[in-house]
Amino acid sequence: MGNIRRGLLVALSLLALTVLSVWYFYQRVQNQAERRYLYGMDTLIEIVLYGPHGAEAVDRMEARLREWEANTSMYQASGDVGRLNHNAGEEEPVSLGEDVFYLLERTKELSLASEGIFDPTIAPLTLLWNVRDPDAHVPSAEEIGAARALVDVTDLWLDPATFSAKLMRPGQAVDLGGIAKGAASVIAFEVMEEYGIQNGYVSLGGNLAVKGRHPDGSDFVFGIRNPWGEEAEFFATLSIPGRTMATAGDYIRYFEEGDTRYAHLLDPRTGYPAESELTSVSVISADGAFADFLSTTLFIAGKEKALSLLNEEAFEVVAVDREKNVYASASLEGKLLPNPDEPDFQFYFLR
Repeated sequence: MGNIRRGLLVALSLLALTVLSVWYFYQRVQNQAERRYLYGMDTLIEIVLYGPHGAEAVDRMEARLREWEANTSMYQASGDVGRLNHNAGEEEPVSLGEDVFYLLERTKELSLASEGIFDPTIAPLTLLWNVRDPDAHVPSAEEIGAARALVDVTDLWLDPATFSAKLMRPGQAVDLGGIAKGAASVIAFEVMEEYGIQNGYVSLGGNLAVKGRHPDGSDFVFGIRNPWGEEAEFFATLSIPGRTMATAGDYIRYFEEGDTRYAHLLDPRTGYPAESELTSVSVISADGAFADFLSTTLFIAGKEKALSLLNEEAFEVVAVDREKNVYASASLEGKLLPNPDEPDFQFYFLR
């Protein structure tokens, strides 16, 4: 009987050690971040995921984002948008993947609602200004007028029955640069769900998709870049668990000619870079595509329009003007924290 009891005690001790070992391993894996940096969608991408399947999830995330870029970039001829642009003016529509078709459909709806401030057929102007080129220069008024004449979202024909599209006139082209990175947040959240990731984030340049918190319960904290500083300098920090954020600004891509800075954010109504009283606009929303669209739209529309939308229920806004005044939705008070090392910024939480 004594031997049996001793055997049971040993077995129970071994079981307890096994359970503790498994628990310790699980906790260690849960608390360990799988991190990857890559370049894609014309920006630096950072993927940070926590959990036992973090490595597989990061691989899957990268593959999905690469595929998304290939199909939404106007610079990749074999992708969906590349083929659509190549066939502009042709009678036969181009078959698209469902995800790209739905993005085009939604982008057209948002464009019409913006009354011309945001237009996905802006590509002829994007290519003309070519701000990303080291030899970029100001085009002639004639060149701008000719390119601007091709910008018209109503010429983007979409057939939901066949997931096909076409551009009605030769020379027209689609540029989804103002919405595709935000729309990629859907991919980020889908992959996290697929691999059981409860905590992590994906950063695509000025776009963020965040799920959960640090495993210790503290929030992921992100800096909003100082438009007058270096890339790592920020004027405020913010936590956005379970949400997305998109930032548009004239300090990201630009060239200078004479004493003038010409930024990549073009106004479809004029054909020229937007002349905004703002230098940065961030939009926080559960909907990444909408946040991306709205940050660009508000930057182009200007300060008055941005301030009029500070207290909508569906999203929040942080707008910075050229005097370093920061205007933010009242709901961000206590969450949007000024950087004490940047005392020149003045914060206003408007109701």
